[in-house]
Amino acid sequence: MIAHVAEAGEDRGRVVLRLDPAARPSRIALEAAVRIAQAFQSEIESLVVADQQLFELAAFPFSCEVSRSGQVQPLVAENLHRDIAVAAAGLSRAVREVAARSGVRVHERLLRDEPIRAVARTCAELGPWNVVALAEPFGPGHAAVIGQLFDAVLGATGIVVAGPRSVRLSGPILVAIEEIDRLPPMLRAAERLAAVTRAEVRLLIVSDEARELEWMEDQARLVLGASPRVRLEPSQPARDPGEVAERLRRLDGGFVIAQFGGFVVPGVGNLRPLTLAMECPLLLVR
Repeated sequence: MIAHVAEAGEDRGRVVLRLDPAARPSRIALEAAVRIAQAFQSEIESLVVADQQLFELAAFPFSCEVSRSGQVQPLVAENLHRDIAVAAAGLSRAVREVAARSGVRVHERLLRDEPIRAVARTCAELGPWNVVALAEPFGPGHAAVIGQLFDAVLGATGIVVAGPRSVRLSGPILVAIEEIDRLPPMLRAAERLAAVTRAEVRLLIVSDEARELEWMEDQARLVLGASPRVRLEPSQPARDPGEVAERLRRLDGGFVIAQFGGFVVPGVGNLRPLTLAMECPLLLVR
């Protein structure tokens, strides 16, 4: 599917930025969400999700919470609601500050629900063309979460994540292609991102078979033609996801566009090699 976000004023989608009031957001993740909104001339839907399970837990008389100082006290629903409201205000303020520097409009909402269902509800209300961005850094176990989001959120054309080592958005836009028929829509998304900072687009063909790699490179050259702003990177048969992640890291990209559930970003298993290698955010497409 094409990675696309509805433009501002269309009322058919936005960049839905999910924020967890219990987690510290990644600055790069916030800036990546804003960069996507810039590229598609869209808006941000700042969505703070108060996990319903916490309130259900607070209903039990034996539930307790441990403060940062180590003090144990009863988990009270009223206190929980107050703490989440305070955290939500701080998170929303941080998003507004980042978005204001780029002239991106921000809408805000606080939902008390299960996190994935909250995103699905929001996207369903906004329209069919949304990109979901996760504010917290993604970790080795996030493959399942990303997969659940793609399965549950029908109105999501892409998901933006940033790893714990993400430090930049400057540099070329890297496109990792594993299926040649996905090249045109992924390339269009890359060119939109590149236009924001006048960056170069670099294309990396990924396959573990030499013959298929050669055929895909030939097809890619036909698609690219004489495009002066897209460079086809030298490739070699991929051995494992960690090796491909390291090749992408060495290209010093400002954004990576990749297919979720493929060789670069596996849909199951441990994403540790990817989280350790990526120094820029990723836009994952179906």
